[in-house]
Amino acid sequence: MFQSNMLEGATQPATDRRNLRGGASVLALAFAAMLAVPAHAQTTVNASAPVDAAGADKPVDGQATGDESTINTQTKGDIIVTGIRASVQNATQRKKNSEQIIDSITATDIGALPDRSVSEALQRIAGVTLQRTNENRDPARLSSEGGGVFIRGLSFVRSELNGRDVFSANNGRGLSFEDVSSDLLAGVDVYKNPSAELVEGGIGGIINLRTRKPFDSKGLVIAFSGDANYADLRKKTFFSGNILASDRWQSPLGEMGLLVSYSLGNIGNRTDSITGGRYDPQPLTAPQGGFATGTNVYVPAGMGFRRIDWQQRRTAIDAAFQWKPSDTLLITLEGLIAKATPQDIENAVGDYDTPNANDTVNNTNLSYGPQGQLQSGTLANRNLNFDTRSGKQTKKTQDYSFNLRWTPNANWAVSADVQYVKSTAQVYSMTAFTQVGIPSTIKFDFSGNDPSLTISPTAGGSYSDKSAYWWAAAMDHIEDNEAHEWAERADVEYTFTDSPFLKSFRLGGRVTDRNAITRQTGYNWALLSAQYWGGGAPVYLNQTGFDATHQNALLPQQSNLFNYTNFFRGKVPSVGGYWFPTAALVQNGTANAYNYLSNTESAGWGWTPLTGDYSQAAPGADNVSGGINNQTERTYAGYALLRFGQDQGSGFHFDGNVGVRVIRTETGASGSAIRVAAPATGCGPTTTAANCAIITQAIAFAGGNIGGLTQRSSGSYTDVLPSLNLRFFLNDQVQLRLAAAKAIVRPTFAQLNPFTSLGFSFDANGAPNGVGVGGRTTAFTGTAGNPDLKPTRANQFDASLEWYFGKSNSLTLAAFYKDISNYIFAGVASQTYTSGGQTLTFDVTRQTNGAHGKIKGFELAYTQFFDGLPGALGGLGFQGNLTYVDSSGGANTAVNVFDANQTTNAKISNLPLEGLSKWSYNIAGIYEKYGVSARVAYNWRSHYLLTTSAANINYPVWSEAYGQLDASVLVTVFKHYKVGVQATNLLNSRTYLDVGDSNLRPRYSWTDTDRRFAFILRGSF
Repeated sequence: MFQSNMLEGATQPATDRRNLRGGASVLALAFAAMLAVPAHAQTTVNASAPVDAAGADKPVDGQATGDESTINTQTKGDIIVTGIRASVQNATQRKKNSEQIIDSITATDIGALPDRSVSEALQRIAGVTLQRTNENRDPARLSSEGGGVFIRGLSFVRSELNGRDVFSANNGRGLSFEDVSSDLLAGVDVYKNPSAELVEGGIGGIINLRTRKPFDSKGLVIAFSGDANYADLRKKTFFSGNILASDRWQSPLGEMGLLVSYSLGNIGNRTDSITGGRYDPQPLTAPQGGFATGTNVYVPAGMGFRRIDWQQRRTAIDAAFQWKPSDTLLITLEGLIAKATPQDIENAVGDYDTPNANDTVNNTNLSYGPQGQLQSGTLANRNLNFDTRSGKQTKKTQDYSFNLRWTPNANWAVSADVQYVKSTAQVYSMTAFTQVGIPSTIKFDFSGNDPSLTISPTAGGSYSDKSAYWWAAAMDHIEDNEAHEWAERADVEYTFTDSPFLKSFRLGGRVTDRNAITRQTGYNWALLSAQYWGGGAPVYLNQTGFDATHQNALLPQQSNLFNYTNFFRGKVPSVGGYWFPTAALVQNGTANAYNYLSNTESAGWGWTPLTGDYSQAAPGADNVSGGINNQTERTYAGYALLRFGQDQGSGFHFDGNVGVRVIRTETGASGSAIRVAAPATGCGPTTTAANCAIITQAIAFAGGNIGGLTQRSSGSYTDVLPSLNLRFFLNDQVQLRLAAAKAIVRPTFAQLNPFTSLGFSFDANGAPNGVGVGGRTTAFTGTAGNPDLKPTRANQFDASLEWYFGKSNSLTLAAFYKDISNYIFAGVASQTYTSGGQTLTFDVTRQTNGAHGKIKGFELAYTQFFDGLPGALGGLGFQGNLTYVDSSGGANTAVNVFDANQTTNAKISNLPLEGLSKWSYNIAGIYEKYGVSARVAYNWRSHYLLTTSAANINYPVWSEAYGQLDASVLVTVFKHYKVGVQATNLLNSRTYLDVGDSNLRPRYSWTDTDRRFAFILRGSF
């Protein structure tokens, strides 16, 4: 049972409810007051917005939270509720009793499916969808454990741990949920329209991860689990386990409790993919494939295939100490250290040149789709590229907190909370490339669900001949990111014991101080020996170096013949084997790789590994976070919340809360020095006098000292966020909720980077040819981050009609509407700079606030256990939900304003918001009886825009509709033990990606990954 406490979601039992008298006036006044309050912008500050809902979700007076995986009520006539049903019942009661609109998962819910991370578990909730790529701009690499989490079509999601801030250093704002072990959690709450005491920062919603506490249990608890997880495409087994020990005891100093848990998670997968490229138009010079001369056909800008082997080791230790010196005082200390070390190795083959549809000598049997997209054919005399890529990350999060709750009497409750959180992330990427001196013929067919791409020599030769390949290029990239924060919070609540209408009044304040530093390089590609376009003399894979002074006897051992065995499980024609750089060459550090590869640089120049001097890097088209970006953020927040309700008398009963949260955000930033590119054009004989004067100004400006200045900025803004939550009890089983609130989400730290790059645009005659504000012509252009960005803001409204029948059954319908302003998008603004005695106005492309849009939709959810069925059938149950989301207006954000492809593509008309599927649903069949706990669950989402500009493709990429079937069954074999199996992706679902705009988006990518089977042993004492 969940009880009300001063910092929880103000839950209140449905008994003892009073009249609706006065409710209409409260509703009207509260809505009017809320919408009348503006958000104030000032000239200085930024924002820091994680939340410490200190004490939230903590038991009152040390009682259990009810999140145990087994509830065993054995009073006469009661059903014994265990396993999956217990978790469903807990989540249902939590939703029912909350004054806010909330959905929950309990620990059993997570553990009962093959959800190896929180993100995979969250997709079971209505309104929550999961992006299955590591990064939306890198669609070639799918995530093994899910990726980004969206709530109601929005990525504006705030993450919390026990109501406090938690974040990853590589993004600074939110948490990479796939880094979190679900083993440590008591539950997850998703707040969809929160009240004033919850911390700002999530327009889509707030996701709060709840860990276990020693006072959750009545006494000594020892639990463990272990599993062997087999990936069928990778053909490898990964072992994981966790253990928890918790106890509480009486001492002369009062009651105490200690919980310690440890989790070790190993997981891996393999992905096989065949891809095309962006489809570029080519006008036909002669009739072909049923299309007339002059007709545009669309040809992929390259094609190829890859295999990626990924694995991750994830460890976490969680400890909590609780001390209750008296009935009125509770002290809680918590600590969590989590570490994840994902790594992958990739072998890719690609032809990256666009074939010429009019070259009918080399390109034959070309077949086109109805819109002119090339679907199949044979391409001769193609040049192949081979690469082996290693990626490694080390991500660590540490969270330490202290919480004190004092309830001196029935009226007053006081809470204080202090937290320190630190996150670090190191990233390493190393790629080596080879090429082959064998002109190749590619035969492909992209017209169906099973693609075909085979390669053969055009005029003789063998791909197994090592001496036909040479060392082509190398590329590395490194990062060293960190972020930390102190957060302090205090709350006081007065509970009215003498009022039939007022319940309680709560005041609180919160202060945070965050520092986030990203240190990153660009992607350092450079020549080794030769490329198809030139370079030096080829150094072949069987050679030891390029001359007598550049020799390494072990260089020939740094390549191997890699065969694509069982590619796509044999469902596509065999793609063969080729010579690649070895995995060891790229996995063991850039110094190790350079020790060998420096002996291949026959052109007299070439690849040199990056150093740890990040000051030499800067944001660029290949990485918006290049260089050093040092961000500070302080927030000062206060809130007031009034809880009220009518529980007595005739007529409708209701309760609710109305409140306001005021936040001042102060920001500071320092970034890499301004970079100025000197004019490439001087005054010539055809340059006019006026244009020559502009060129002279530009040369003087570029010769000044502005290029050596580190850029710093500071700012501030204030937001006022009112909120209202109302709940009407239409009868004992049906309740209606109405909610309204203002919400914000702050800019990312990458968007706030103050770095600026300035340049000059002249044509060959010295005339200005840059494009400036409003499309005007200018010579002075630039690109920059924007430390003055303000939050994206929203007015949001929710309504939810909920029918609860029985302890576990419910039917709910929720509707939502979000009016969002201040979307961040790439725009052009005029900025003035002084250097070399010249003061010039540059038209600078930068992120800016301004776009406006609307999100609306509904969520339908149904849960029922069929207790009335006879015998074994009485263990059957069903869960399902359906979500619809629609959007209008708004703007897609170019992740990197230094990449012209991204800024251009983000403005393509008629594109929906990234990550928004109109439809999604979940269906689950459940069985819980006779010691058997089983579930079969299917998750599906409709197609959506993955990104407006995918890396290397530089055009919008879409994910087609995707559904996945998972299942689990656990059997209680003795009183304290369970054994079972969990299965993921039982139907071997394939991921299809399309490329293009709203008018033409051919399928260009096919990807298969593992089915995973985990064999489990669990024990609890």
